Amino acid sequence: MYSIAGDVVTVSDGGGKVPAAIHPIMSRDRVVRFLFGLLQQASANGEDLVVQLVPLYGKTGIVVRSDGHILVVTFIHANKGIGNNLYFVRNPKKLEGI
Repeated sequence: MYSIAGDVVTVSDGGGKVPAAIHPIMSRDRVVRFLFGLLQQASANGEDLVVQLVPLYGKTGIVVRSDGHILVVTFIHANKGIGNNLYFVRNPKKLEGI
């Protein structure tokens, strides 16, 4: 289980193909609001989401799927169980290899 650092930074990569945050999101409050906003948006769209915590490339990752398709992969950079950075990958080309 992870907690989120007060000075956490979140970066998104949509590759210009899907919506993503343009600028880094900084601070625990803003990152948490961003995460809940994403979940609310998916819920409002009627998507059934499957969220899994998985090891990816030597890091801990969160994979979010809908209808068997990967929507986003989030890599967590953590130190002693505290998430310092979150990297969201939404670019469909990059998700093909996962």
